[in-house]
Amino acid sequence: MRFEILDMVNKNKKLEIGNWNQRNWFQFIFNLRYSISIIALLILTTSFSYSQGVAAYTDYRGAFQIFDRGIYQQLEYNPVKSFQAGGNALAYVDNTGEFQIYYNGRKYHQLYASDQFSYYASNHLIAYKVGTVLYVFEKGRAEKVSYFCSQFYVGDSLVAYYDDSNYNLGVFYNGSNTPIESSLLASPQTVRAGSNTLAYVNQSGYFKVFYHGEITDVDVSTPVSFEAGRDVVAYVDGYQKYFHLFYKGQTAQVDVNAPESYKVGFGNMAYVDYDGNFRIFSNGATRRLLSQKPDFYDVKGNMIVYGYNSEFRAFTDGESKLIDDIMPKEYKLSTDGVAYIDVDGVLKFYNHGKLYVVSHETVSKYYVNNEVVWYMVGTNTWKVFYNGVNY
Repeated sequence: MRFEILDMVNKNKKLEIGNWNQRNWFQFIFNLRYSISIIALLILTTSFSYSQGVAAYTDYRGAFQIFDRGIYQQLEYNPVKSFQAGGNALAYVDNTGEFQIYYNGRKYHQLYASDQFSYYASNHLIAYKVGTVLYVFEKGRAEKVSYFCSQFYVGDSLVAYYDDSNYNLGVFYNGSNTPIESSLLASPQTVRAGSNTLAYVNQSGYFKVFYHGEITDVDVSTPVSFEAGRDVVAYVDGYQKYFHLFYKGQTAQVDVNAPESYKVGFGNMAYVDYDGNFRIFSNGATRRLLSQKPDFYDVKGNMIVYGYNSEFRAFTDGESKLIDDIMPKEYKLSTDGVAYIDVDGVLKFYNHGKLYVVSHETVSKYYVNNEVVWYMVGTNTWKVFYNGVNY
């Protein structure tokens, strides 16, 4: 079976590049048993993504506020030292140095944030480390996953770590803490944590992917480069320098030439190939979008944005769509949208294929987290835009 490449420039032309190394993905799709599971998973993922996104800021009185799906709550009377907003939770170090987590309307005290403290919030969990002890907070519960952690890597739904006491590479995933390689002579050479994938080169130079609880031995040679996203890992092999994709458990050769550049997201990828064509991988197929390089391109989650001929565009729902006919000076990308200030100073948010005017007022700062945009106007006055409404 062949891996079909669609050409968006010459719409009637189809190219065949690369072979699937295992059973063909499209046969897999049409198997009834798996199709039902995939459809159910997509429905659950879509409904969950709409409910995600919290915003936080210090108001004009110095109090620390959180916005969670239309509801404000004051978490602290004083400004905090730092914070990170995840998809459904907020992690922060308060004014006294205590590490706190807000989740589902409640505040969970964790521990004192010493000098040897670090933390990271993703869409589904929060990882934090004190000294050598690594913790993961998920669904209102914190768990110690390693007492002697020297390195950790965070994705949306997994945390990988290297344990110096037993030389294990472990993964916390789906509520379970499991070693995936034991008694290693050294820590992995390179690790990339995607949303639900973990791609790494072990101490022997073997390239492997952890996906849905299973390890796939992808290559015995170290790749030239690789990137991990949700359901997808892109890489250039180290032997022939071919361009490959690992997609939903299958591997395919995309091109015999390494691309000029590539970026991956949630089951998608944008790349500039060897000949300078701009291509998109989406819904299991790769297509040429431009016969030349865009001015820039970026990928985060479901969003692929790019600039071409001064236009600001997005690739969504299988086609290229115009966001604005003049490129903004800057933008902030979320998993399903992009916020930006246009040439007239208007703050806008392109989300799920719809363009919203967020504010005509002069905006001094703005941030975006999944479905939420929060921004400052006037003298330290913060406002929040969520679900098409300003709060």
